[in-house]
Amino acid sequence: MLQDVVDLFEAHGVRATFFCTHAGVDVGSHERGLHPNYRRNGTTLRGLASSLGPAAMAGIEEEELYRHVLRTTQTFAPEAKGVRSHSLFYDSLMIPLYREFGIEYDSSYQLPLTPGLQPIWKEYDILELPIYFADHFELKTGATGFEANRLHLDQPGLKIINLHPNMIYLNAVSDQQYRASKAFYHDPQRLLEARSPRCGVRSMVIDLLEQLALRDLPTATLGEVNEEWRSRPRWG
Repeated sequence: MLQDVVDLFEAHGVRATFFCTHAGVDVGSHERGLHPNYRRNGTTLRGLASSLGPAAMAGIEEEELYRHVLRTTQTFAPEAKGVRSHSLFYDSLMIPLYREFGIEYDSSYQLPLTPGLQPIWKEYDILELPIYFADHFELKTGATGFEANRLHLDQPGLKIINLHPNMIYLNAVSDQQYRASKAFYHDPQRLLEARSPRCGVRSMVIDLLEQLALRDLPTATLGEVNEEWRSRPRWG
């Protein structure tokens, strides 16, 4: 599934940022970020709970749990300068931890289809790169009808698009279809068999990539946005 998405982007000459949930994520010349799962039922904290036991686990402060998750996730992509937390989870305790671990930007705030977005400076020298549009948001709302031109790419503002490889591979057309596919989430063949022939996430992404190429619109990875924005005055 991942290689399918990489191939789609490379075919259209677009570099992307891939947020890693586990080790061994190879995206070639594309950029990697961290995708920590801070949920207690997530893989990282379930593993910790299994090794420590429920009594010891209950006595650990939230900050230490976040630190453990971040430390573990950082081993998946040590070069990463940014994070997007699983389920877009946020806690202000994370921000000083990001600085502690050398993270420069977060991209977990979602402000769907909001015009004029730009990066936001937060505490501890962390830059927030807000999400403009997400495939799962579309499945829940039908806001664009899977029409890439309704993303208004020609209008001013940062337009960070949050996509999931499995939703693209499935060509998800509804949240119900996507949730049903979780029963065979890691089976590419079954996902391919379940791929919808209708307009969906995949067809929209292909249309989006084609529009970027046809109209010669500028693109950047999140790391590149972070680097460029850090060269500007921060306040006022």
